[in-house]
Amino acid sequence: MSKFGSGKTRLAAAATVMALAGGIGATVAATSPAMAMGSGHGTNEFGMTKAFYDGKALSFTYSKGYFCDTSVSSSATTGCEAGAKWKTAPSKHHDPLFITVPLGFDVKKRAMDCPSGLVCVDHPGTIDLTRLEPALKPLYPQLSDAQLTDALKDAATPGHSHFITDRNHGKPEWWDVKVVGVTDKAEYKKINHHRSAAFLKKEIKAGRTTAAIPTNLFLFFSVK
Repeated sequence: MSKFGSGKTRLAAAATVMALAGGIGATVAATSPAMAMGSGHGTNEFGMTKAFYDGKALSFTYSKGYFCDTSVSSSATTGCEAGAKWKTAPSKHHDPLFITVPLGFDVKKRAMDCPSGLVCVDHPGTIDLTRLEPALKPLYPQLSDAQLTDALKDAATPGHSHFITDRNHGKPEWWDVKVVGVTDKAEYKKINHHRSAAFLKKEIKAGRTTAAIPTNLFLFFSVK
């Protein structure tokens, strides 16, 4: 077993970060319909999570299931993938949503907006990470190429926190998900302490995190 743990949840976290780069009460179990819906659309549910914006902790209110652009290939049951940008968006207007994923260290559930092992409301339960496989292979020498590919095709969505660059005047809209991996625990705490997408972008530019990885995933919510 690697130091990153076993199972699809840990593997997903490692994959997302190495390639890059809500409140807990609002999460739902991994058996949520949103996990198994497929075809690029999640079941519409209503709920809230926490997020960070301009030094403050705010709330997201969700009212539509996730959207994943199916014109981008994915082997996940949800139709979602990381490593390639969407081609068709669900709307003309959308804003970026940066999600930070810890790698190589444990994070308490209350320190993540969507903890590992749970599926936040209107989030996909799984995601295809095969585009990130070349970066992952050194982490899992005990797995054959075929085994690693199979594990990444429908990997559990890793635990993460949310960062936004504006509030869209409190109106609901689609948000373009970009993933940022954080490999150092002190850096992770620093990013959470600042609660700012501007600070996160500064750390990305300085190489203290992974780069922002594109996805075909959009989430729909309003911010308050």
